[in-house]
Amino acid sequence: MKLVDVQSLVGRVAAIDADCAEWGVLQTAVGDLRRLKSWVEGREVAFARSIAKVSSYPEKSLAEAGCTTLRQAEQVLHRADTAYAVPEFGTSLDAGRVSGEHVDVLTRTLGQLEPAVRAKLIENAPSLLPIAEHVAADEFARALRAEARRLERDGDGLERLERQRRAIRFNTWIDKQTGMGRWSATWDPETMLRLEARIDAQVEVLFHDAQPAGCPSDLIEKQSYLRAHAMLALLDGQGVRLGKPELIVVEDHTDLQPDGQPTIDYGLDVDLPRSVVDELRRTANVYTITVRNGVVLRAPGVLNLGRTTRLANRAQRRALQALYATCAIPDCRVRYSRTKLHHVVWWQHDGCSDLDNFLPVCELHHQKIHNGGWAVSLGPNRQLTIKFPDGSIMTTGPPMRGAS
Repeated sequence: MKLVDVQSLVGRVAAIDADCAEWGVLQTAVGDLRRLKSWVEGREVAFARSIAKVSSYPEKSLAEAGCTTLRQAEQVLHRADTAYAVPEFGTSLDAGRVSGEHVDVLTRTLGQLEPAVRAKLIENAPSLLPIAEHVAADEFARALRAEARRLERDGDGLERLERQRRAIRFNTWIDKQTGMGRWSATWDPETMLRLEARIDAQVEVLFHDAQPAGCPSDLIEKQSYLRAHAMLALLDGQGVRLGKPELIVVEDHTDLQPDGQPTIDYGLDVDLPRSVVDELRRTANVYTITVRNGVVLRAPGVLNLGRTTRLANRAQRRALQALYATCAIPDCRVRYSRTKLHHVVWWQHDGCSDLDNFLPVCELHHQKIHNGGWAVSLGPNRQLTIKFPDGSIMTTGPPMRGAS
């Protein structure tokens, strides 16, 4: 980005009054700030590369100069390495079109690949730049993972899983600011599935009817608090006995997989080798759900309960799991397994407990709908419309699991 452009952006942002209430003006200002932030991150990357040429300990030098931690300095240096390996991304960062977070996504993905596949992805990365420049970093991450999986498809995936197993790590330390103990763990996808299933089951058994003393009222913090106590119960030997795992096989007639195989839903966005999936299927209860363009065409179990009961059954939850990976509210990242099925036409307004009247929403957005004045409705193909108290309206197309 040219200096005159930077000065223009700064001038436009500085000219906006802090009490401005015009949405269009504020929207433009936020976009300008995003470009400025990306430009600053681009400058930081350029200076980090220069420091690396003159310092024997560039992480330390960069951290001291910027009053940051070593970990933050290492991240900037990793960005610099990636921008050097894929210069198109470095140029775009400096121009304010992608963010440092986009470059971090590329860095992490490259670090997870075997050298041969990594070289192919570096070669193909420039073709993914237009995607990065027009979507958020998490959506770019999904596109990047899809490209990495395509490049790895020549093998059976077992080598990658073994590499992931070798990369598991577990670290503990004391946070000097809070005095609290902290954990950081990295698990291979197969292990992560087992751990998440145990913790989710433990939360359900321990806290379905009651919550422990001191439970936060904030809905997001509450989930973290309950999961922490579930983990403590597991460590104390109070773990629940799990039944057979469930696998949801999604036959999506709208978005077929490149290899012609149906999607396997694990409740987490993981990718496992076909041989491991086949073994899981032999030991799990498998439920096949057929969907097309936001509509469940076929699913096992009773899907329409009418007014006989207020609560959704397991068959309904499985059916909607084939459509939603997360909370149905756009850009909410809360996993489907942690959502509630909300009656679109409220139960107290004579709504039915039928599949077409259920919408998966997280606790936070459930409160927004019930107490915050949000009005939701579903159109054909489960197209969602949200009317907000300020009169604005948001609409979405049919749910797409691949984009969640």
